[in-house]
Amino acid sequence: MNLFIKALLPLLLWLLTTSALAESISAIQELGRHLFFDTQLSLKGNRSCALCHSPTHGWSNTFTQTINIHGEPDTLNTPSLLNISQQTVFSLTNPSRTKVEMAITTPMFSIDPLEMGLTPDLLLSRLKKSASYSELFEQAYEDSDITLERVVHALKHYLTLIESRNTRFHRYLGGEEQALTSEEQEGFRLFNSVRLQCSRCHGGALLNQPEATISQYQNTGLYGISRQGEPPHYPAIEPGLRRHTSDHQDDGKFRVPSLINVANTGPWAHDGSVQSLASVIENYARGGRKTTYGPNQGDGFHHPNKSFLINGFSLTRSEKAALIAFLHSLSVEDDWTRHPFNSPFCVSNDKQTNTSPDGACSPIQHTQEHPK
Repeated sequence: MNLFIKALLPLLLWLLTTSALAESISAIQELGRHLFFDTQLSLKGNRSCALCHSPTHGWSNTFTQTINIHGEPDTLNTPSLLNISQQTVFSLTNPSRTKVEMAITTPMFSIDPLEMGLTPDLLLSRLKKSASYSELFEQAYEDSDITLERVVHALKHYLTLIESRNTRFHRYLGGEEQALTSEEQEGFRLFNSVRLQCSRCHGGALLNQPEATISQYQNTGLYGISRQGEPPHYPAIEPGLRRHTSDHQDDGKFRVPSLINVANTGPWAHDGSVQSLASVIENYARGGRKTTYGPNQGDGFHHPNKSFLINGFSLTRSEKAALIAFLHSLSVEDDWTRHPFNSPFCVSNDKQTNTSPDGACSPIQHTQEHPK
């Protein structure tokens, strides 16, 4: 009997954890969950927050760049929402976005760049026509008044659920030495070494915090386009921080990202132009990426704004493998397929219906027509 109970213990603990999370979600968060997965939050009814920030793709997606409502790519790769409530800046390029509310409203209502293409009036008009939303707002706020402030508030509270440090790396930091293999531990040593200096930008609990004297925005030498005597620069379509400061010294600078779950959020770099973690490491080892074809030819090694930390380094084959193994140890081990991270618009059995080609759930059909 004792052996039987011991065998069942992991399952029982999982069930208790799942039940506790399901019970702990508030009515406001449940409303936020519905809004997060609902394609009514886009002009054409063909985009939801979850399409770009898929729970099963590291709260990001596999697109190179974010795709707008017309199927056109933006200039930036979609950042993960994992641990977003612990962030201090909510943009890869705009340091003025210091409130999470901006990360919610900008994709919905922004015209440049265009993402979901919605207007506040159209959003509220759609939600007010839905009996289900009337009930959800009633449960969340004790009256059925549907306002933009409440929409943003509910989404903000839902985002607080997207939080985890459930990685083998964090268990290792907590004293569980066997949580990392010897190869992964070697990768961690390299990550912190003077030779590589990775941890000088990727510090803190989320591995996104630079040292106090180092800016949160860095140029990593990804591009060094040089033509007609111009100094090396990034593509004009996406110059990074310079877009918002108009300062040429900010060309090619982007916010330092968190490395938690990094192995599950490819493609990588601010524009999704790097296809593997091995390539990421190779670019840093070279001291910048050299592009030999296409419109962005040039050598990022020579970019005048490149971070002083990126000067290149040498790695043996085994060291490179160890560093990649360490990055994989940062993967979150949570089950993002269960409530409250699954869509409320899917049937609740194994045989899902009404799904899009990428597996994302389609919303309940609403009576209003979407603009063409």
